Amino acid sequence: MKMVQYERMRPEEIKEAMERFSVAYLPVGPLEWHGPHLPVGTDPLNAQAVAIGTAERIGGVVFPPLFCGTEKARTAKQLRRMGFSDEPYIVGMDVPANSMKSCYFPEEAFGMILRLYLEQIIAQGFQMIVVLNGHGAEGQLATIERLAWELTNTSSCKVISGRAMQKLHEKDEKLGHANIVETSMQMYVCHGRVDLNQLPDRRVSLTTKDWGIADTVAFCGKEDNGGHVIYDPRDATAKLGKQYIENGIERTITTVMEIYEQIHS
Repeated sequence: MKMVQYERMRPEEIKEAMERFSVAYLPVGPLEWHGPHLPVGTDPLNAQAVAIGTAERIGGVVFPPLFCGTEKARTAKQLRRMGFSDEPYIVGMDVPANSMKSCYFPEEAFGMILRLYLEQIIAQGFQMIVVLNGHGAEGQLATIERLAWELTNTSSCKVISGRAMQKLHEKDEKLGHANIVETSMQMYVCHGRVDLNQLPDRRVSLTTKDWGIADTVAFCGKEDNGGHVIYDPRDATAKLGKQYIENGIERTITTVMEIYEQIHS
């Protein structure tokens, strides 16, 4: 495979890559609690895998991940769906039962850090930047989209927002936080870094309140399962993870090629 990671490339390699396909990929995501069984860098590491896979196939350069992200305090409705009867102050996935906190940045700080990183990439002379986000927080998504729109209209570079983790098909409901999908993706991406032995015996039902793990369908209010995890991380496989990584790569390729061709039409 050709080298596509910016930090590992020599200057002449970077310039040659830009001449062939002037696209930079920036994986983004927080250092965040993903249950006791997954690395805290799960989101940006998954995004990096999709970015590298995309660049290897169609070209471009992958910048080092921005291990930074934002979250907000959970609403009363969300807390009830997480299994809390009272209303504790919980930011993101930092439930009280977790053994450590996530490294969340305030939204305004995340925006400033991301802006500075993007401005540095623009200064390199790339015609297009793909911010490949691995984190689903509303504030994170909105900040990336706002900066992409602004910088596209105030610089010579086209900046777009992309998602690393996407549905395999329209009816796919397995996406979530540290559940079967993210666990499977990490099994495929970070070999040996997933430890399912950190989770209880299968006879024990996993709950968001006790483990900081959640299904998107329940978390977004589409289904109330009393805070119990439906798509269990203990059912994860590297084979399933490969499907989601490949799906992310294919969808990213489609988007990038369509926009890149528009730029050069």
